[in-house]
Amino acid sequence: MILKKYRDFCRLFLGRLISNCGDSIYTIVLSWYVLETTNSAWYVGLLNFLIFIPNTFSFIFGKKIDSLPKKNLLIFLEWAQLLAVLGIILGITLRSINANVGLAVIFIAVFLASIAGLNTYTVQDALVPKIISTKDLAKAEMYMSVAYNGTEYVFTAISGFLLSVLSYIPLLLVDVFTFLSSILLFRKISFKEKIENENEQTDFLSGLRFIWQNKVVFSITLGGAISNFLFGGFNVYQLLVAKDVGNSTFYGLLVSACAVGTLLGTTVAANFALKKLNLGKAFWLATAIFGIGIGFSAMVHSCFVLLLIWFVSCMFLGITHVAQKPILQTEIPNEKLGEVFSAFYTVTIPTLAIGSLVFGYIAKFLSWRLFLIVFTIFFLLVSFLYFSNKKLRQYDVS
Repeated sequence: MILKKYRDFCRLFLGRLISNCGDSIYTIVLSWYVLETTNSAWYVGLLNFLIFIPNTFSFIFGKKIDSLPKKNLLIFLEWAQLLAVLGIILGITLRSINANVGLAVIFIAVFLASIAGLNTYTVQDALVPKIISTKDLAKAEMYMSVAYNGTEYVFTAISGFLLSVLSYIPLLLVDVFTFLSSILLFRKISFKEKIENENEQTDFLSGLRFIWQNKVVFSITLGGAISNFLFGGFNVYQLLVAKDVGNSTFYGLLVSACAVGTLLGTTVAANFALKKLNLGKAFWLATAIFGIGIGFSAMVHSCFVLLLIWFVSCMFLGITHVAQKPILQTEIPNEKLGEVFSAFYTVTIPTLAIGSLVFGYIAKFLSWRLFLIVFTIFFLLVSFLYFSNKKLRQYDVS
């Protein structure tokens, strides 16, 4: 078992798992809090914009990440997120005194938490290939996908249920303890990283140039940017579907369908698919099937069937999460992992923020059923983009 084989990876995985629980809690708490207190989809879009827009500047930190010990960086960034959550709690408290000031404090804290969070993912993506052998990268990514995505959806769903019985601040205090736990786990990582200090001029654009010149990485980056733009809208419309059909409890059910589906996708389904298919084929094919499934749900009227379709569709989303990262980690040289992943997130994550704002506004005119059809069309185009790159569709890690 890979967690027994690589102890440092086990600590990294568990730390990420717990930390993501914290991320998920404050994301769902704030999304529902903002929607409930402002009754505005636009403010929800603004919240998501602030969560994702810091990634625009991710490429600036890439060189620095490559030049510093990853373990120390992880600990520092977890502390930063913990302090930001305390700022969110302060903002919620202040809203009872002055609504505008309280909301401003919340949004500032979210922005700062996002700056720390964006670098956490880059640091971890750069650290994994250093503590795991190349042949085990795909298996390692199954675990990290569970930590990154599976548990995020699960704890988002759980938070949706908890919101119906608990207030916002107690849930955020749980968040504080999750970050403390991840800090303790990261401190136990024993890997001693050797940093080679190179006396060269800092080039912030080198990661972006690598993406532009490498056709495989470029295809994944472009597809990721388009997909995340759509997911920015998906985050907004998911709340609107829940509000149209029920309340925060149904939102919990809706996200649970995605949660369990993604979790099974990153484990059971991915394990089965990667035994039958190479990474590249599994990647483009799962992308297409996920998009088709989400679009098909726009044509049903049964709440139960809607939940079932989202559950099955998200299994294929889980497969894409597992297949993507090993391709990038293999294609990018070890000494450039930090700067290229930073550049990758600079291009792909801000589109989530833009999508949140755009669809937060468009939601006034575009129904959620029509949005899901648009979602499908563009996901099929992304799948074709991956398929059209011969090396990518045949990609495998040996």
